[in-house]
Amino acid sequence: MADVTRRERAMGAVLGLFVGDALGLGPHWYYDLKALRADYGEWITDYMPPKEGRYHDGCRAGDISQTGQVALLLLKSLAEEGEYKEEKFTAHLDSFLEGLDGTPKSGRYTDIAMRKVWEARHSGLGWNEAAGLSDTGEAAIRGVVLAAHYADTPRELAKLAAGNIHLTHAEPFVMAQSLAFILSVCRLIRGKSLKSAGKSLMGWGQQVVDTALMDVFLQPAFIHDAAADSEIVVEPPHAISQIYGLACQIGFLAPAAYWLSCRYANDFEYAVLAAINGGGNNMARASMTGALAGATVGIQGIPLRFLDGLSDKDEILNYAEKVTALFDE
Repeated sequence: MADVTRRERAMGAVLGLFVGDALGLGPHWYYDLKALRADYGEWITDYMPPKEGRYHDGCRAGDISQTGQVALLLLKSLAEEGEYKEEKFTAHLDSFLEGLDGTPKSGRYTDIAMRKVWEARHSGLGWNEAAGLSDTGEAAIRGVVLAAHYADTPRELAKLAAGNIHLTHAEPFVMAQSLAFILSVCRLIRGKSLKSAGKSLMGWGQQVVDTALMDVFLQPAFIHDAAADSEIVVEPPHAISQIYGLACQIGFLAPAAYWLSCRYANDFEYAVLAAINGGGNNMARASMTGALAGATVGIQGIPLRFLDGLSDKDEILNYAEKVTALFDE
């Protein structure tokens, strides 16, 4: 995919994020894989609505989750301002939080990290102290939007992304893992693979991550090498989710996303569908896989049916075009 432009890769990362999120919304959080197959068949191939009484009940096929909605707020803020301004994004986020009641099923399903933020803001805490210790992937997922805008200036990206992560996630190792993921997307947008990525990622992130946590930046390259090794075979491929773990922690999600996007580096569809069909927190896993895979193949490598079926396609495309326009200057 050497002929894919940087802007096309940035667009692919953003659209891949939302496509993966929406694909996972219907069959989200099935830890019993037999139940997943009973409800959705042997292999999910497209957007599906959630079953009545389950998570995201009331949403339609192609809708994005609440995590996706927050990422869209960040995308909107970047498009409107032309740069990342924390106070503008948090103003959008405060307005969004006003529509929630702090329970899991207010609005679209509210994950634990955002519930903690809701509690902090409603108790009068400032944004500099609203983050909790939740170990989830939301900050890494929305940070893809920043990577799409600041791919030309990765050290600036690292600084801005670290601040954005800290709005919702305060645990240092979770913050480091989230930043490593965002910088991995940045590297792919810049036209590089994750092979031997450690030195670059460490260099970009060294000013904002404690030295004791720097080894987290080596993980993407290790997993790239495992995924590229023809002697390491995982069958069926979606079982990689079980190998790395089905739970919500980013320590389970990121490795599976790295593996799938590297193993199927030129096949966005298969990589993301393998993430979905693996069960567990397949929505976050697929969103992360979609961002990595989209940054590899570019927006033209995402199947048209996934773009057309995305409920918020027009809004996302409009903002993504504005956010990535600088690459054509």
